Amino acid sequence: MAQQSRPQGVQPKPHAVHDIVQHALRSAATATTANGAIDALGDALLELERLVGNSNQQTH
Repeated sequence: MAQQSRPQGVQPKPHAVHDIVQHALRSAATATTANGAIDALGDALLELERLVGNSNQQTH
C-alpha cells in the first residue's frame, strides 16, 4: 500500500481514512491466503497510524 504524503499540520480527511479502510477490506477479502489477508489489514493499520500520528504530533 503506497504511503500518502501530506503537508504537516493538516488533519487527515475522513474520506482518506475511509479509502484506506475500504482498500484494506477489499484486499483482505480477495487475498489468496489468511496470511495475505492479515498482511493487508496490518499494512492498513500502519498507514492509518502514520496518518493519525502525523496529525497528532502537529497539534501538541
